[in-house]
Formats: sequence, C-alpha cells, structure tokens
Amino acid sequence: MYDDRKQNDTNNNKKMILLNIVWPAVYVYDEIWRFWFLVFATIVIETFTIMAMLKYSFKKSFLASIIGNLVSGLVGTFVMMWAMLFWHALVDNFVPHATFDITNWVATYILMCLGSVFIEALTIKLIFKGTLKRLFIPFLIGNLLTYGFIAYIMATKTDKEPNKKRTEQVLYFPTPSSFTLLDSTKLLIYTANTEISYGKDDKILNTNYSLEILFEKEKSENFQFELRLVGDKYAGGIEDGRKLIQLDKLTDTIGIVLEQKKSDPAKGWTAPIITDTIIFVKQPKTKE
Repeated sequence: MYDDRKQNDTNNNKKMILLNIVWPAVYVYDEIWRFWFLVFATIVIETFTIMAMLKYSFKKSFLASIIGNLVSGLVGTFVMMWAMLFWHALVDNFVPHATFDITNWVATYILMCLGSVFIEALTIKLIFKGTLKRLFIPFLIGNLLTYGFIAYIMATKTDKEPNKKRTEQVLYFPTPSSFTLLDSTKLLIYTANTEISYGKDDKILNTNYSLEILFEKEKSENFQFELRLVGDKYAGGIEDGRKLIQLDKLTDTIGIVLEQKKSDPAKGWTAPIITDTIIFVKQPKTKE
C-alpha cells in the first residue's frame, strides 16, 4: 500500500511538472482570447490580401478568411499551445532560464503563429482546392497582426508596484498526496505555491507569504476535511479546490495537518480527527 501511494505521488508530481512546462504557451493563448476582437481586423486584412494575391472574389476571400479563423481560433490555437510541449522537451535543457527563457518566449510566438497559419491554410486548401504555398502568405499576414499585437502587449506590461523589480514563483510538492477520507471518498492534493517579491535593490519585499494549496476531492459538495499549518490552532476556512495559508517565512519543508470530520453525524466537526501530516517539499529553482 505504501508503494502504491509513493507511486501515485510520483505520478502526480510529474503531472504538475508537465503543467509548468506548458505555461508560456498558456499565457499567449489566454492573451489571444482576451483580445478576441482582433479577429475582425484580421479577417479584413486577410480578405483583401487573399483577393490581391490569389485573385479570389471578395465573397470567396471573405468566406475563406472567416472559415480559416474559426478553425484556427477554436482548434488551431489550442492544439499549438499543447504542441509547444515538444519544443520545451527538446530545448529547455539548453537555454539559460529553461522554460521561461526569452528564447522560449520568442519561439512560442513564432511557432504558435506559424502553426495557426498552417492549420488555416490547410483548411482552405481542402475546401477550395488551393495550394498551401499560395495560401500560406495571405494567412500569415493576417496572423502576424494578432500575434504581433499580443507580443507587444505582453512585452510592454508594467508592474503596478513601482518598488517591485521581479517576482519568483516557489513551488512545493506534497508527500503523501493522495488520501482516502473517513467517508471513503478520495482526496488528491496537487501542489502548493507562493510568490516572492523582490525590490529594485533585490531585497525581499514580502512581510508574509500566501501559500496556495491546490487539491481535488471526489465529492466537491461535501465539507469533510480541513488543512492547517502544523502548530496553528485555527484553520481559517477552506475553498473549493484550494486552501490559502499565511506563512511568516518560507522554509524548505512545510508541515500541513489534514483534519477530518468524524463520520458519526452526531459528532461531526465537534471533535475533528487529525489523520495525516502532509510534508510539502520546496522544489529547486529553475536553473539560471
């Protein structure tokens, strides 16, 4: 049983590492949907570009642009977001700041843009029997507008806190991470994370740290357990899918108590039971 739990913990940690790798593409994906209205300008530009370069009629050009953008927006961008996993698997070990290195950010924009263009061009090729070579450039021009604008917005974002120079994400993995609760339902704890803020003099600005613990339980409507810091008397409430715990300082390991409601309805939370102590272990920083 211990070996099974250990294997589950390992598998869960691998899943969270996988999510960490895809984050740069997720940011781009989210920004594209935040500025969804850019699609109208893209359609107009693509329509006239297709008319000029492929000699299509206005109606055919307009239809090709709409269909291409629908497929790209609903399918292509999402597919390319996950396709970036293969890029990170190959490149992350060879760039200074791994996943979030500037090389990866540039590659994310370029590859997602080219991938979306390819999907649009391929879609229209199948419908209107054109050639990829002729279709690629008109759709590329339209997509450059969207991706170029998103890249500019993200590159020029300014920090709302004038004294803050940079932030560092700190990730913790739990051991154990999977539990069978007293009511026989399952609980899976994913990770805990917090953020360190550094000032312009590179000194830490935090006076405390908000540790976010992410979890999933089998019955989301039931309130069967609580998580609290070892040594704390009060837990302070829990949300659906996450728990926030305030820390005075960060350490390499953090002990969290899993406290459960008694299965006896007559007692319930009047006499909760501490069933486990979860040790969250700080993960090494991404190499500089």
